[in-house]
Formats: sequence, C-alpha cells, structure tokens
Amino acid sequence: MSGGTGIDGYRRYLAERNGTPDLLRRRLERREEFFAAIEAHPVRSCRRIDRDAFLHNLRRRHPDAGLSRELAWLLATAKLNQAERFGVGLGETYGRNSGDCPPEAVYLELEEHYHTRLLAYVLDMFGLPFQVVPPPLVMRQFVKLTVFLPEGPGVPFVGAAEMAGCVMFDELRRAGVAIFADERDVAARIDSLYSEILIDEIGHVGYCAARCSRTGRMLMRRLYPRFGRLFARQTPEILLVVDRHALHERLDRPFDLATLTRDLATATFVAAEP
Repeated sequence: MSGGTGIDGYRRYLAERNGTPDLLRRRLERREEFFAAIEAHPVRSCRRIDRDAFLHNLRRRHPDAGLSRELAWLLATAKLNQAERFGVGLGETYGRNSGDCPPEAVYLELEEHYHTRLLAYVLDMFGLPFQVVPPPLVMRQFVKLTVFLPEGPGVPFVGAAEMAGCVMFDELRRAGVAIFADERDVAARIDSLYSEILIDEIGHVGYCAARCSRTGRMLMRRLYPRFGRLFARQTPEILLVVDRHALHERLDRPFDLATLTRDLATATFVAAEP
C-alpha cells in the first residue's frame, strides 16, 4: 500500500493504473486490456444454479426463505453495486463531472462504471445475467443525498460510504472464495474480479480523506459503521453469507487498511489516511 503523497500522487497512480481515459465511450485503456485477458481465458463453474430463482429474487426486497448460500452470494453480488451504479448515473445526468473538474474525477467516474462490468463477469461464470434493478427506496434517498450535497460538506459522507463499501466488497470477496473453494479456477477468478473493485475503493477512500479537514475525516470515521450497517440491511442477502455478529464487530473496530490490503496482488494508493 502506498500513501502519504496526497492528491498529486494519486493522480499519477490513476494514470499509471488505468491508462488513457475516454469519458465519451466510458473506457479506460488499461482496464480494457484487463478485460481482454479475462475474455481470452474464460472460466465457467460446474455448479448448477437455479436461474429462475435467481431472476425471481433479484427484484425482491426480501429474498425467499431457504436460499442456498451460493445463490444468496450471487444475489448479493448482483445487488450490492446497484446503488453505486444509480449514483453514477444520477451524477452524469446532472453533469457532476462535466466541465472544469479535476482529472482524477474522470478516472473515478469511469472506475465506478467498470465495477458493474467486473461483477457482471462474476455472474457470467455461472451463466447468470447482470440486470440493472433500482436500489431500495432508502438507498435511493441516501444516494441522492450524497450526489446533491454541496461538494465540500458532502465529501465526508461520500468517504464514509466508500469505507463501508470497502468492507462489504472485502467480506463478499472472502465469502465467495470460501463458498466456491472446490472450484479453484472459479475461486481465483472471484478473488481477481472483486480485488479490482476493492483496490479502486481503497483509493477512493484515501482521495476523500485527502480532501477533508481533520473534522471531516473524524466524521468519515464516525459515519462509516452506520453506513455499513445500512448497506447490509438494504442488501439482506449479505447477511445470509456473512455472519451478522462478526460483521458488526468488524464495523465497530477502526477502519483497517492493513487488513483490506494484506492479500491483494496489486498495490493500492491511499492519498491520506481516513
């Protein structure tokens, strides 16, 4: 993990990690190279997943009783990023990253688009489609709040949400690797795809922290466990694959970058500690 050189260092890291950005076509040069490698070596699970049950539960606020752990994990994978996708689309509609915005804002917006694509590749291993579904009402209002708050006061709220997102993605990454451990290629691909998201999200946390005052970073730390609990309640499939007590214990501890980064294969960059 790199850190301590602030926003200028983060800009250089983003350019090196992502290559040339193309906002019009929503492309990042080096991310396309990553996906080309994924497509050149497809992985398919041997598990038989009930596609009808997946599609039925995808649009349900509360999942059916008796779901298998593997199906619950796949539903959590399909649903967790829907609020982020909704926020990115809302920000685009209102031109949040258009005009005179810093270069890193373009990278961050495009990284969020790639997160949806990364999770779609996870589902594709099981023959399941990625579908856009509206996030629950509470999450829609939460996203609107973070999008429309004035930029300065809104940064701690966005930063706390990114911190909570890091924990959720890390928990689902670890759960997926464990659930599908008997299929080594599948588990390795899950780890790789989820890790790409986690690396980005850790960078977003550091970027928000670098833009905050000391008081703003304190607010990030205080809001983060509350947002984490909110995300878990709004995506109840998470709590079918992750132990509720253990998750709450983790959220109650200080946000731990070392735990998040210790087994990632790619270096992360943290512009400032939250």
